[in-house]
Amino acid sequence: MEQSPFLPLPAGLVIGQVELTETQLTVEVLSTHPSACCPKCGNASDFVHGHYHRTVFDVPCAGRQVILHLAVRKFSCRVSTCSQKVFAERLVDLVRAYARVSNRLLEELKALGLAASAEVNERLAPRLGMKVKASTLLRYVRTIPDAPKTEVKMVGIDDFALRCGDTYGTIVVNLETGKPLDLLPDRTADAVIPWLESHQEIVLVSRDRASAYADAVKRTLPQATQVADRYHLVQNLREHLQRFLDRKRTILPEVEDIPLNKPLTPGASQTGGSSPERSGLPAQTVLAKSAQEVNAKQPSEAGKQSALADSPPSVVRDMELDRLTYADRKKKISRDKRYARYEQILTLHHAGMSGRAIARELHMSRRIVQKYLSSDGFPERADGTGHRRSGKSKLDPYRTYLRGRWDVGEHSGTLLFREIKERGYTGSESLLRKLLGEWRTELPPKRRQGQPRKPRLSPQPKKRRLSSRGASFLMILSPSKLTHVQQHQLEQMNLNEDLRMVYLLSQEFVAFLKEQKVEALDPWLLRAKACKVAELASFVNGIRRDYAAVRAACSLPWSNGTTEGQVNRLKFLKRQMFGRAHLDLLRIKVLHAV
Repeated sequence: MEQSPFLPLPAGLVIGQVELTETQLTVEVLSTHPSACCPKCGNASDFVHGHYHRTVFDVPCAGRQVILHLAVRKFSCRVSTCSQKVFAERLVDLVRAYARVSNRLLEELKALGLAASAEVNERLAPRLGMKVKASTLLRYVRTIPDAPKTEVKMVGIDDFALRCGDTYGTIVVNLETGKPLDLLPDRTADAVIPWLESHQEIVLVSRDRASAYADAVKRTLPQATQVADRYHLVQNLREHLQRFLDRKRTILPEVEDIPLNKPLTPGASQTGGSSPERSGLPAQTVLAKSAQEVNAKQPSEAGKQSALADSPPSVVRDMELDRLTYADRKKKISRDKRYARYEQILTLHHAGMSGRAIARELHMSRRIVQKYLSSDGFPERADGTGHRRSGKSKLDPYRTYLRGRWDVGEHSGTLLFREIKERGYTGSESLLRKLLGEWRTELPPKRRQGQPRKPRLSPQPKKRRLSSRGASFLMILSPSKLTHVQQHQLEQMNLNEDLRMVYLLSQEFVAFLKEQKVEALDPWLLRAKACKVAELASFVNGIRRDYAAVRAACSLPWSNGTTEGQVNRLKFLKRQMFGRAHLDLLRIKVLHAV
């Protein structure tokens, strides 16, 4: 028996005896090469010194595991000066030296390791006629060599989280082919510069708004064009709008409680109480008029002092915020929001509502409500330490004991808390009850016994007021994509003159960015700066610091969407390995994924 179409062998190897069982196919393979080359000196020798058998696993056949028994010969080296006196013939076309698997099985295992996690493959491989340990499979995957270096003209750079909030890396993607090029161990300029220096042929770099990447490209590739990602530009605008709406939260209406057919007041109709879609005018016409309205709103220096004396408290508060730095303004706005909620809780408590009823009314946690009610005054936030808390729970050492007691039928939280207290538990009972609450959902429902529940004394929960985050999305979304409810919410927001002015500017920015009308960028920056909104002014200052990249985003078709897609795929691969892959293994998985 020489050759078989079901088990092809390299030239010089033939099949001897074959043994077949239900799960295994054992094949004897004989070598017919007349001579072999010495691995030390490279001279051929035909003097056979002896024989030995070598067991090698091969790719499965018809679901059966294939085992090759290689009859390998030993030769004597005839070169007197060679240090290798006896050597075994190398069957490099079939198996590597000292390997226990054939070359083709090794490639299949590598492909299997790239497709799924090692733990999953260890359980799956026997069903495919292969056997491999998870650690062995990882060792095979780590031997996959890098692809040969090629020239690249246009790249996208973005960061990704190896461990969220702790460790980050950088992914580099070829924008022309859409394939990842490399994974770097950090997202700093020092980590990116060596890679960029080795690719001086790059002419365009797409990136997010991170200053580290901009600095790295500027230092290493001064001739390359930098393109700011359009998605991140809109995202930055939305974040600044949210901060603006946080400051203006007192004039955000409860749009759900206002009837749809409520007539507008005369003052509201003059301040633009409808969206561009409902005004009867084209959207571009309305956006063009916004420039004239913004310029008309600038007060003269002579009337500023008199206007300040008659200003309402909200205007005075805005002027106070303008004097603060950006970080202090952000902290003060956040504190004012929490203080307003604190006063609302105290008002409801003095009206006779319980803490549980207040939590239902305001859609808050009972723990936060109780914290506010039990404190002597408004609880200020403590300064952060900057250190990340560990993800361990005080209940972890007692989970096994608790689960055992739960499975035998002990479901009393008070009794279980007393038992683990005696065993050294130092945490709170609420933490235990949260865990037991998750376990209690697994139990079959029980019929309520005893007296029926008393009706709630508190009124039914009202609909939530439109949040600043939700309102910021309404300002950047296209009017054609809004639902009927969202359109009504936007109309109620635009009853306020300041909100309507910021809305029109936001819509204009998103429109010309999407349509890539670069000539509209500079006029928009002037109008946004002139509207005297601190958050928009901060956004304009950020654009001016990165002006060349933003202008390229408004004129060139390239963006970082392909890179963001590769980051999303990277996250999937990381979760596929249960988040435990180091950078070297994750890099191979990303660059060579099947």
